[in-house]
Amino acid sequence: MKPLKILVVCQHYWPESFQVTEVCEELVRRGHDVTALVGVPNYPSGKVPREYRHGRNRTQEINGVHIIRAAEIARGASPVRLAINYYSYANDATRIARELPDDFDIVYVYQLSPVMMANPALEYKRLHGTPMLLYCCDLWPESMKVILHDHFKGLLKRYERISKEIYTAADLLVVQSPAFPAYFEQVHGMNANEIRYLPQFANGEFLDLEGTVEHEGTVLSVLGNIGRAQDVDVLLHAIAKMRHREGLRVDFVGSGPRMNASQKLAERLGIADAVRFLGAYPTQDMARFYRSSDACVLALNGSTWIGTTLPSRLQGYMAAGKTVLAAINGGAAAVIKASGCGRAVPAGDVDALSELFDEFVTNRAAFADCGERGREYFKKNFMRAQHLDALEAMFGELVGEE
Repeated sequence: MKPLKILVVCQHYWPESFQVTEVCEELVRRGHDVTALVGVPNYPSGKVPREYRHGRNRTQEINGVHIIRAAEIARGASPVRLAINYYSYANDATRIARELPDDFDIVYVYQLSPVMMANPALEYKRLHGTPMLLYCCDLWPESMKVILHDHFKGLLKRYERISKEIYTAADLLVVQSPAFPAYFEQVHGMNANEIRYLPQFANGEFLDLEGTVEHEGTVLSVLGNIGRAQDVDVLLHAIAKMRHREGLRVDFVGSGPRMNASQKLAERLGIADAVRFLGAYPTQDMARFYRSSDACVLALNGSTWIGTTLPSRLQGYMAAGKTVLAAINGGAAAVIKASGCGRAVPAGDVDALSELFDEFVTNRAAFADCGERGREYFKKNFMRAQHLDALEAMFGELVGEE
């Protein structure tokens, strides 16, 4: 296709670890002119690095991507501070969007939380009529329920209206999980058949990772963010109920808002000797954790539609050739079943997950082919080139190219 001038809108960007950075840089490698309207890095620590404080580095060019950083109040550690963070980016980035030239061919929103990060894109589309593709990685207002539960129902209703306005304004809505279209149909009254499914890609760097480092016992690993949605509690309770825990070690490699609470829960359950919370490591260090793992574990809270997300860590597990043991619903459960990369029990089912862990420990042979099956599925569905090819094709539709 002909080169496009693309405006990418997302609150998060490098040095924060989100896939939008790779998407932008790959679009540049494919010949497109990419401007990313993003925020000031402060995720997940809640603190702005020194080199971005006091207005420094508000414009950058990194690997061919033109980066414009809107003013942003760091997310801090409280819900109130997080709300201020959300709106500080949305408001200042919208101001910047009004001042941008009118020659972008397309606006691409990489929508994480909150959905309001799409506001600058809507403003640009309103001013110039530029087609907008919104890639939904995080459902709103469903994500709010993970924090608010059933409290503040009036606030949830308000954000349901705001979210619907944003989603319906997109010329093309694309989702990262095959379960998401049903959400948009049931909650926002949209036509599920008009919504496209495009899974996130995962780096193929672990596709050639071979072997598992020899060790005694069984090692299970949970790699990634330790947050409210990840349902670490169900994992810990399942471990505590296992009949065959002798020689078991479970490594949590990552950090997040639930890390301290999870450590305390492990102590209360009397399993601190079997569980290690190792903190966050850069991507390049993940190979050694994969090689030391007999299987990788995945769980999402199933009480809301967030549990139907296709989490990116699943693709990472599959690329590394690891058996996947999960307590999860929706798109991830469907992928695990279709690929044969492991086994999934319903989200939140402590007893079923505990039995699954016991079965893996005592009958490893039953899971012998899961790793390679996962890899083969990954190669057919989750490669970066496939994702970018599909994204470019959708851009072409919106700008009128055949």
